[in-house]
Amino acid sequence: MKVSVIFCLLFVAAAHAVPFLQKLSEPTEGKTWVVLVAGSNGWYNYRHQADVYHAYQVVINHGIPAENVIVLHYDDMANSVNNPVKGTVIYEEGGDDVYHGVPKDFVGKEVTPENFLAVLRGDETLAKAGKRVVNSGPNDRIFAFFADHGAPGYVSFPHSVLHATDLNKELIQMHKDKRYSTLVFYLSACESGTMFEKLLPADINAFAITATNTVESGWACNHEPKKYKTYLAGWFAVNWLNNTVTNDPNKETLEEQYEYIKIHNNFTMDGGNYSQHAQQYGDLTLANKDHIGQYQGGKKVFANSVARPVTGFSPSRDVPINILKHQIESANDADEKQKYVAELNALLAGRQMLDKQIVQYVNSIADIPGVDVNVVLNEKLELNNFAGYRQFVDTFHEHCYNLGQNTYALGKMHAFVNIAEQLTESSAANLAVDRLRQFCAANVA
Repeated sequence: MKVSVIFCLLFVAAAHAVPFLQKLSEPTEGKTWVVLVAGSNGWYNYRHQADVYHAYQVVINHGIPAENVIVLHYDDMANSVNNPVKGTVIYEEGGDDVYHGVPKDFVGKEVTPENFLAVLRGDETLAKAGKRVVNSGPNDRIFAFFADHGAPGYVSFPHSVLHATDLNKELIQMHKDKRYSTLVFYLSACESGTMFEKLLPADINAFAITATNTVESGWACNHEPKKYKTYLAGWFAVNWLNNTVTNDPNKETLEEQYEYIKIHNNFTMDGGNYSQHAQQYGDLTLANKDHIGQYQGGKKVFANSVARPVTGFSPSRDVPINILKHQIESANDADEKQKYVAELNALLAGRQMLDKQIVQYVNSIADIPGVDVNVVLNEKLELNNFAGYRQFVDTFHEHCYNLGQNTYALGKMHAFVNIAEQLTESSAANLAVDRLRQFCAANVA
């Protein structure tokens, strides 16, 4: 009898132990790592760093440990001579400072595509040099947010560019190396859809939202013409961050946030209706089951007040022009007004020169079989020949204009997309690239 009782007790104990032992063998919940990147510099681009600082405050307030948040930013806004309140950065008029507490992990010339990708993959060389990197494993989640200018197939950094093929190659390799369980990437730039379309696989547990589709401009907003005289935020960042702080991060899914961004991407300006069309790429099933709190922090911290109305929009690449126009309108002193007029005229003259140079170059390769000048100058062909197109971009950047600084030039890259798509033979493409190098040496100061 006693033996039977003991046997039964042991059986029950063993049965209860099975779930416990299974629990021990299951993967741990893992950490959340956040990488925030502002790829630009200069007062005209104030909004990109403000967006990153705003995002930093949100994820920290929502419970992401500071040691798990890595920030790449040029750090030339807070103490700029143009800043009316030194040591601070705001993203809306009358708003709170979002610069406080932001780490200087990578600043100035350290803000490069190479360092960004190295941070993501947890590069050992950087870590040994004392730099912070994503020290993630197979159970961890990674959230990345990038804000800057873009063009077909790449985004800008202060002095270089990050090609879409390089970014996606890195993400694919990180998945193979088990550097994450799931990865989410928010990207704000013109034509940002080209960074992931046809490139980000659906089977590597990665999901991306872009501010725009493959052919349209992004928008700046929150223009403050009196004290700051610049645009304080990007429209995409304002939308997703406002949505995060006004909802329960443990209930709202990534898909729901995407739908919110899509709906709120429309706005009215000067009596007209405008929009930018957010896109989603990669593993869409991940977006339907995962909550924003898993990537942006799950602590419930609701906004204390209703967000201020967003005003003062501008197409991203026209920000310098619109800032100068506002300064001309508001200037009371004649000399000051004339100064701004001269700056605007110089800016417009530079753009006209670039327009002319693009036309001249395209005409110079009209004799190459396969080149249709009319298509090159007037169409927007779909980018498929990434390798061929990259040759033109890199050559233009190295020998013509710095694509990290000349935002207007980004809008001319479709000409190179069109050439690359027409010239599928490497010999013809190489000839066109050589002529671009020669043209820039002879015609670009």
